[in-house]
Amino acid sequence: MDKRTFSGGTAAALAAVPLFLLPAEALPRFGEWLRELSLSGASGNVFAWIIVLILTALPALGLLWRPRCNWDWLLALAAAEIFAGLYLLVNPSLVYRLADFGGREFIALAAVGGASSALLAWAVLRVLGHIEQSPSPGRTLERLLVFSAVLMGWLAAWSTGAAALRKIKDVAEANTMPGISLTGTNVSIALLAAADLLPTLLGCGALLLAGRLARAMEADPFGEETVARAEELRRGCRRIAAASVLIYAGGNLFQFLFLPFLRSGNFSLSFPVFPVLLAAALDLLCRYFRRAKAVSDDNESII
Repeated sequence: MDKRTFSGGTAAALAAVPLFLLPAEALPRFGEWLRELSLSGASGNVFAWIIVLILTALPALGLLWRPRCNWDWLLALAAAEIFAGLYLLVNPSLVYRLADFGGREFIALAAVGGASSALLAWAVLRVLGHIEQSPSPGRTLERLLVFSAVLMGWLAAWSTGAAALRKIKDVAEANTMPGISLTGTNVSIALLAAADLLPTLLGCGALLLAGRLARAMEADPFGEETVARAEELRRGCRRIAAASVLIYAGGNLFQFLFLPFLRSGNFSLSFPVFPVLLAAALDLLCRYFRRAKAVSDDNESII
């Protein structure tokens, strides 16, 4: 794989992610500011159009990476969605029955979802299209797994932290009587959020170990380093699976025992499916590798 092409797809994916991480009120306020700027006069209207066109042209930066591919039309789709979203943010009354109850918020969510999905789809399809041409599959797989682990861990930490802060804010707004202590409730929210996040981070750690194994296998499929990496991954996967289920069980037990100290309750049933299934799959693959290693050693002894 061309390193520049892989970096281009990675950069496009990272460029789309921050759109999801903007505060909910950021884009609606930006739309209001653009409208005020447009109505301020002829020069303000021209300046507003320049801003809209510059933002609309941002997906075209993806064309800088070569070679071109059939999926580049997704960049034009993302640009069209950005333009339509900005135009409707400035003129929310054009959307039927949305202008009177937070129309800009709905428009912002729709525009962000559409443009980000198009950019991420373009990046993923470009990378998948060039994986088969990679001269170093092991190194490419390692980079892909490392990037996936970092991205998943970052998004999980961001979303879990944002959800915890929202719960703390809601509890504070619902308990306004003087003299009420919310420390216990806030501590429980933070601890439960950490318990919810840790299994995902452990799964990301399994991806990192798998990347190291992939690189070692490319250098020497049945060498000592490869065997050591496979054994390290096998042990790590078992620990990750055990830790994930124990953390969830402990979090539920903590929530039950902490009930007398809570000022708010919000219960949901969940299970760490991703880290457990990933750890089990990688563990089985390592066992298969051990059998393949044994067959290879037998063949070499016969020869």
